[in-house]
Amino acid sequence: MSIEEKNRLFDIELEKEQEKDMKLRYEIYPNYTFQEKVSFWSGELHQSMRWSVEDGEDAYSIYTPEWYKSTKEFEPDFDKIMDEVFEKKWGTGADWSKEEYLKRIGKLTPPS
Repeated sequence: MSIEEKNRLFDIELEKEQEKDMKLRYEIYPNYTFQEKVSFWSGELHQSMRWSVEDGEDAYSIYTPEWYKSTKEFEPDFDKIMDEVFEKKWGTGADWSKEEYLKRIGKLTPPS
């Protein structure tokens, strides 16, 4: 297979992923109930944090004030969703710290 053919296959897969993301963002996600949104974010963020750890990075490296701002623009109820995630989903065995999450997104100032 030539490099051009490999690149074209990569482009096709990338286009499929982008189409899937757009469908989720504009067709599927807006129709989720609040609890479905809680489950969605719990799963997506948990997986991202695990992948960060597996890559030798800090689990909380995905959380930045910029990430938080763009996420809030996409999902205005994100704070309520994350309260539920920490209380009902991650409080049942996943060892993720709400305090650390809040520090990373700039909503909790560390003590001086």
